Amino acid sequence: MPNTRYDASAGANYATHFGGNAPLTNPRLQNYFNGCFQQSIDEAGCYPAWACLTCMAGRQPTAEFGNRPTKCPTCDSRETYEIATFQARSSVVGNAFEAAVRYILITKFELPAMPTPGNTRTHDIEVTPRIAIEAKGSPRQLLNPDRTVTRFPVPGMERSDTKKKAFDNAHTFRQRNPRLPFYIVSNAVPSDLVGYRSEDVTGIFNITQANRTESLVAEINAALA
Repeated sequence: MPNTRYDASAGANYATHFGGNAPLTNPRLQNYFNGCFQQSIDEAGCYPAWACLTCMAGRQPTAEFGNRPTKCPTCDSRETYEIATFQARSSVVGNAFEAAVRYILITKFELPAMPTPGNTRTHDIEVTPRIAIEAKGSPRQLLNPDRTVTRFPVPGMERSDTKKKAFDNAHTFRQRNPRLPFYIVSNAVPSDLVGYRSEDVTGIFNITQANRTESLVAEINAALA
């Protein structure tokens, strides 16, 4: 079943960026997905943060938002560690991206996109049971409560572990469904995966690019015909 919190966030950001039937453009798509990422993190509170164990041992705790530095700016120690928000944040932004993809497919393109049943592990969205979509997206940056910005160098399919997981899911799906389309969508697609197709993967699409989104929708409609 859809998670109503993520669906509500997608709806609010869609109204902001595509209200009044605004045309599909790269900036609108990018702002839409960025807004969904940021709102989901704001609601969950799992911002990137780090702490210095040396400072903590000295009873002068140093902890800040952002990526972990190599050395603590307070005491120059290398005993700095990320506060354990990564796993929670990964789940939150993944759910936000899936909901945002599904919402725009339904609202902008009138496709019958639905979350997969709870026991499905290979993909996130189905456009009828005949078409599978795996959504692999994560933010390039987030705004922290102290107004600093944390940047992530390898978002979406640029992460090697994300790419491996998506391809493994595609292979498992293909073994079970030899003829059904399997698409991967992301907000960040490295150059070596642009236009990629294989026996397992029907296509990979950067859904923050208007022409790629329109191509995905055209392929889905052709498969449904």
